[in-house]
Amino acid sequence: MAKNCLVGQSGGPTCVINASLLGVIKEARKHAEIGKIFGCKNGISGVIHEQFIDLSKYDDKKLELLKQTPSAILGSVRFCLNKIEDYEKILEVFKKYEIGYFLYIGGNDSMDVVNKLSIYFKEMNYNCCVIGIPKTIDNDLLFTDHTPGYGSAIRFIANSVCQIYEDTSCYQNGRVTVVEIMGRDTGWLTAASKLASLVSKGPDLIYLPECAFNLDDFINKIEDIYQKKKKVLVCVSEGIRDDSGKFLVEKFAYNQDNDVFGHMQLGGVSSVLTHIIKERLNIPVRAIELNLLQRCFAITSSKIDVDEAIRCGSYGLRQALFGQSGKMVVIKRSKKEKYHIMYRLVDVNKIANQTKYFPKEWIINDSDISSCYISYALPLMNQEIKVVYENGLIKFFKL
Repeated sequence: MAKNCLVGQSGGPTCVINASLLGVIKEARKHAEIGKIFGCKNGISGVIHEQFIDLSKYDDKKLELLKQTPSAILGSVRFCLNKIEDYEKILEVFKKYEIGYFLYIGGNDSMDVVNKLSIYFKEMNYNCCVIGIPKTIDNDLLFTDHTPGYGSAIRFIANSVCQIYEDTSCYQNGRVTVVEIMGRDTGWLTAASKLASLVSKGPDLIYLPECAFNLDDFINKIEDIYQKKKKVLVCVSEGIRDDSGKFLVEKFAYNQDNDVFGHMQLGGVSSVLTHIIKERLNIPVRAIELNLLQRCFAITSSKIDVDEAIRCGSYGLRQALFGQSGKMVVIKRSKKEKYHIMYRLVDVNKIANQTKYFPKEWIINDSDISSCYISYALPLMNQEIKVVYENGLIKFFKL
């Protein structure tokens, strides 16, 4: 008897999270072992509240728009799976809808859900294969060379920095421009600003969370560069910290909230730094926060990123059909000179709640990035998608 497939999305969305959903749907349609294809609204929360969408009814042409649709079309959630009644409800719903395959597209916290559910189903002797599909612009999941979503995000960041550089360079006497880029614990995104140097439009200074941020040293470097060039371009991760591990925004800003996992809500470090620069040096300064555009500006999505996201979804489902469970799809890069990758599975308990940090050996003097990173990142972003427009506006998939 055919079993049904369920797919959900969780955590911060990306430009290509829906491409992974497309991969799951297209693969599921190839196999007679799968009956219906359901999507759960707002991740695991949608399972608990029985909010399912039948994805079997959409035609292939319409589904193709998922390639250029940002955000999580099924709705996302940040949900901590701890209560026994939640586990019991999930099992009850899975039995009711005869779910035999569950694909969960997400990042670190989502992989924790994959791990917990796969263990619980095994303990309860319920036959359901649970597979994690990686997703995060932060690129901080262990065991995978990179994560779907990262290539598109760095493409946007690098091009944004190029254009900010161009704009701020047109005046004889410019200002200090501080560009804030996402990255709570790691600097993978902020490092992408270095890619702008390929066209001689890179920042003067780059600061990542992997190195302790020294405010006095920062001010001295700003003053020195400004005296020489009369303009300074700085890119900083939102999560930069002092040598005690305290977030800079935590030291100088107020009313910071936490999410359901206890993570401090960041943002505003560029405003903090511009205030300090103005106070100490009394020179013109501006803060720019790229914010959500880093993960949702689908017009500049990387074709490589989209294609790999689709393949992660399809590969994950195929492995579930082989009986694999409690695993996450990872991308392995060949050591050959030409860019080539393979898809594999890794036990999700080795990945959940862990962090892959930006290599310290790729950081120069705490404020620059080496060419090793450029070699790593460039293949992930050097092709663009063909975007479908309607009345000059990007066309999105609609449920």
